[in-house]
Amino acid sequence: MPRVRADGAGPGGDPLLGHLRPFVADRLGFLTRLSREHGDVASFRIGPYRNWQLTHPDHVREVLVTHAAKVRKGPILQRARIVLGDGLLTSEGDRHRRDRRVLQQAFHPRRVASYAATMVEHADAATGRWEPGVAVDVHAELVRATLATAGATLLGANVADDVDLVERALADLLSAYKLAFIPFGWRLQWLPIGPPRRLRRGRSALHDLVDRTIAERRASGEDRGDLLSALTLADDGGFTDAALRDHAVTLLLAGHETTANALTFACHLLATAPEVDAAVHTEVDQVLAGRLPTADDLDQLPRCRALFAEALRLYPPSWAMGRQLRADLQVGDVRIPAGDLVVLPQWVVHRDPRWWPEPERCQLERWTDATDRERPRGAFFPFGAGVRQCIGEGFAWTEGVLALATIVRRWRFAPVPGRQLQLDPLLTLRPRNGCWLHALPRRS
Repeated sequence: MPRVRADGAGPGGDPLLGHLRPFVADRLGFLTRLSREHGDVASFRIGPYRNWQLTHPDHVREVLVTHAAKVRKGPILQRARIVLGDGLLTSEGDRHRRDRRVLQQAFHPRRVASYAATMVEHADAATGRWEPGVAVDVHAELVRATLATAGATLLGANVADDVDLVERALADLLSAYKLAFIPFGWRLQWLPIGPPRRLRRGRSALHDLVDRTIAERRASGEDRGDLLSALTLADDGGFTDAALRDHAVTLLLAGHETTANALTFACHLLATAPEVDAAVHTEVDQVLAGRLPTADDLDQLPRCRALFAEALRLYPPSWAMGRQLRADLQVGDVRIPAGDLVVLPQWVVHRDPRWWPEPERCQLERWTDATDRERPRGAFFPFGAGVRQCIGEGFAWTEGVLALATIVRRWRFAPVPGRQLQLDPLLTLRPRNGCWLHALPRRS
């Protein structure tokens, strides 16, 4: 049964700012304490805006699936239009349904399987440059690998020369992220200093890169089997250049950042859980016997898939989802009024001991035995659920498992003394100041 107080009350806050200060100071800790101390339905304020945190799997499904028509994207993603325009993450209603239907062509399982060789190629190239025994920022290396994959498979472009540009642009955009939590903060975007200036600089750099690629594709009219081809050659007339850019920027960012983060945390788990490391290496040795993986190996690597799942559970790239209510929503005995924001925190639900015994521990068995089928469906939702479930979920699982097998085939990891993992919950959950590990070779 959900743990619900009759009034859904939460902690007391500042009369003006509400809970803005403790939330910004420790977002993950604040949401965890809110659930622990106030139950599965608890309210809090960010400035004048009232929010309701829901942490029971049944409530997650009610918001994302059963009553999906009653909600729209939360204000953070609404404000992200400044960067993403009307891409799939930010669009609503009929436009979202139409665009998703066209975009779905690029993520058909057969087409995703055809991307496998490219995914493996870039993962192998990136990790093949590591020096044995030398500390490496695994996150920075994997961001470059997944960005190269996203550029090739989604845009049909070689972005190797633009990796630094995209990384700088992403850093600029993330530096402005806190503006999203300040009431009316995004109205400051035109100021000529600080985060607003960096926001405009990052947006301009990304738009210039994608606009060049679109112009080249329009001129050639060539179908390269990638996302951009599917959009420019769509049967229903395709998209304007502005719409193409919005979708391409959205998928370029989402298509590499979240996968890179999950792979990084999987490598961290290998370095800190010896029994998991041994099990995954044994599987890779038995299945691959020294060769690189292919799409045909996906079903033969259940432990690699389980490790990727545990990385998504313990360190979900989307650490909390926000939805704004279009109509009143009844949750148990609590009626949440239209206009309020509902927060569904993967960080909290994925670590709830009711659904995950020993939640802080990485256990591959959670995904390889009957317990996986016994958990409530809403207990694990790294890619969301319902009509707005991430369109690239299959892409992420394919790249995650194959890239992980590619890495494990060659390397083991050990922690670097004095370089403990720190988390940075921004637009995605990423390691702060990188994830530094010693890369230890397994073969000559």
